[in-house]
Amino acid sequence: MKQGKYIKTFKLLLPYLWPKKRRDLRIRVSFAVVALILAKIASVSTPLVLGGAVNSLTELSSGINLLMLAPVALIIAYGAARIISFTFVAVRDALFSKVSQHSIRQISLNMFKHLHNLSLQFHLNRQTGALAKYIDRGTKGIDFLLRYVLFNVVPTFFEIFLVSGILFYLYGPWYAVVTLTTISLYSYLTFQITEWRNEFRKRMNQADNDVSTKMIDSLLNFETVKYFNNEKYEFDRLDKSLQDYELAANQSRHSLSLLNIAQTFIIMLGITIMLVMSAYGIKSGDIDIGGFVVINAYMLQLYQPLNFLGSVYREIRQALTDMENMFSLLEVSTVSKDNLEDMPQSNNADIRFDKVSFDYDVRRTIIKDISFTVPNGKKVAIVGPTGAGKSTISRLLFKFYDPKAGGIYINNINISKISQESLRQIIGVVPQDTVLFNDTIYYNIAYGNTKATKEEIINAAQNADIHDFISTLPDGYETIVGERGLKLSGGEKQRVAIARTILKNPKIFFFDEATSALDSSTEKEIQQNLENVSKDKTTLIIAHRLSTAANADNIIVLDNGAIIEQGTHESLLLNKGKYFEMWEKQKPS
Repeated sequence: MKQGKYIKTFKLLLPYLWPKKRRDLRIRVSFAVVALILAKIASVSTPLVLGGAVNSLTELSSGINLLMLAPVALIIAYGAARIISFTFVAVRDALFSKVSQHSIRQISLNMFKHLHNLSLQFHLNRQTGALAKYIDRGTKGIDFLLRYVLFNVVPTFFEIFLVSGILFYLYGPWYAVVTLTTISLYSYLTFQITEWRNEFRKRMNQADNDVSTKMIDSLLNFETVKYFNNEKYEFDRLDKSLQDYELAANQSRHSLSLLNIAQTFIIMLGITIMLVMSAYGIKSGDIDIGGFVVINAYMLQLYQPLNFLGSVYREIRQALTDMENMFSLLEVSTVSKDNLEDMPQSNNADIRFDKVSFDYDVRRTIIKDISFTVPNGKKVAIVGPTGAGKSTISRLLFKFYDPKAGGIYINNINISKISQESLRQIIGVVPQDTVLFNDTIYYNIAYGNTKATKEEIINAAQNADIHDFISTLPDGYETIVGERGLKLSGGEKQRVAIARTILKNPKIFFFDEATSALDSSTEKEIQQNLENVSKDKTTLIIAHRLSTAANADNIIVLDNGAIIEQGTHESLLLNKGKYFEMWEKQKPS
């Protein structure tokens, strides 16, 4: 099961490692591989050159000066081989850097696009802190795998077999046997203990996710924590997750120490056995002094990548575990492929709900067989008590969800056949709960039309009755609004949202409790602004304050997901039904 997941992960990475549309990156990978091979050739040759230098040094006692040329030349060749080996490694890393960084960029971008294509339900249920950790650790794991699997793990095994062959050829089969046996025991022990340690890593990741989630969630609800004096409660919750992380981290560290001791024991045992064998070989005349140096140098040279192999394997397992979490997000189904047709261009925009029903849970229907129309250029308001299903209508119109029954039409075209992008292009929404980007006021207003000029942005702010307020701020339009816009009051945030929607200049306006956070005086001013900007445009209003809906061409009263009455403000008051009852409760005494 695990092997299948790892193979799947590598298959996902392969197109980024060898991108079909980027010939320049494929050339870089090819040259990096060539540099790798040359580096290994230079590396394997250095002990042989060193052994030759040692043998030549034994002849210096004859006193002939010319004999100095051979050992000096060999010593220089040894230094040059080391330099060449290091240089090609550096060249390899430099060549591959652009490939790995391009891969991370593309994967991160694709992940970001995928998250934006997921359903609203996913984002309502997500834990932002844990999600951020998944992506952060996953992208770091990708960089590690791309670099080390290709340029360290495979070359290390190649070098091991190359050295074993050289030892077999020069000094006999037993040296190759001891080398391969030592490496096999080392690899087996490394893999087995690392598998055992991986469980601790998973616990660390889970605890780390919990820490991040609780910390971010608590900071986002900073004011709520203060309202209820629950700082100590938040500290204790976080400390519990920190304790879990501490325990898992200590277990991971202790098991790592055990692994390192076992690895060192096996490697040094192998080296010792081979050096003893070479000592007997020197005594019997089968090996010269230079051969002793060559064997020792080769084993020490292999020890470094072998020791590195152990840590690389641990990191690979860690990276795969981290990437498994990130790539699992890609398995979450998107809302739709959305290769649908664009909305035909038209100056008209009439809306029709035809026997629409919807539920988030089959046990509780939110919208029950409702039908109504919003004629082109007219204003329709939907009112009703909390929980009646008013906001759900906005989500259905915006295609966050699809109706369970019935259809929604714009200009007699079912929106199920229209692409989300073109549909949302013609609708401007002012939501009840306005959330702003942690950027400037200018940026947040300009978000309605990123190509708008400064004059158009200021004009939108004036129509939303917020320009004068912005002008009083020390930094004006460059004022940072803070996380989720918390530096602004509720009314100021809502007016920024209104300005943003005005700047979009949509064909359909949708106001979802657009003035709910405003005081009565400001509400009247904003209502007048909204009247001006939405004049002669199709407008749908979700309202809890009936004063917002009073001048609508048609008012729909929703209760328990069903339309119970509709008409003009005056006619509904004359009916003395639910609307009349709500009006009487909201009317100033």
